[in-house]
Amino acid sequence: MGKILVLGTFHMSEHEELYAENRQREIEQLVNELASYKPTKIAVEMVVEGHENLNRKYNDYKQGKYHLEMNEIFQIGFRLGVKLNHEQIYPIDWMGKSEMGYGEVEQWAKENQPELFKKIYEGLSIPELTEDKSLLSYYRELNNPSFHNQLHKLYVNLARIGDFNNYIGIKWLTWWYERNLIMFSNLSRLIESDEERILFIVGVSHSTIVNNFLKESDLCDVVEPLSYLT
Repeated sequence: MGKILVLGTFHMSEHEELYAENRQREIEQLVNELASYKPTKIAVEMVVEGHENLNRKYNDYKQGKYHLEMNEIFQIGFRLGVKLNHEQIYPIDWMGKSEMGYGEVEQWAKENQPELFKKIYEGLSIPELTEDKSLLSYYRELNNPSFHNQLHKLYVNLARIGDFNNYIGIKWLTWWYERNLIMFSNLSRLIESDEERILFIVGVSHSTIVNNFLKESDLCDVVEPLSYLT
């Protein structure tokens, strides 16, 4: 049975300060930690249609022709792929249209069900990357099971927003579950042997639901990321 490690991440594109020399060293340290997992394939949160363009950049990077953009796909995925001599990186995401956006659901709840909205979000504490916090420490916080449970509980409870025959939250959640099921489906296609060790780098909000699909499928062993973020 193969193994899959889902690394919950934040989106680095929102943090240009990570180009600083000390932060670049911390990214390298994170990559070194992940290398000890010895992944055979690296999957990333990019739509499948982006495969050709993504791997064109990856090949350019291998030849020293590409300066890494500030994105976890490149900063972590590309560096790790080169370190382990991988031929390619695997995009496995899907971004079809949803009936209602997350922000619209949130706004509707604020205006129409403020008490429920408050109850759904109360107690949620999202870790932040501060100047005095190392990147490795931040990733340990992001991949803490208790934080994953908090996030997952929030998403499940969005289904309560609305009323009988007016399922506002579900108008977005159906898209959310479909997207994560497609990620699971595409991950399953990457398992080609019992020796497979896949690393999936994805926004932390996806971690619990994708891991649940993997566990319930009994398709592979799910590896805890904290065991490799020492």
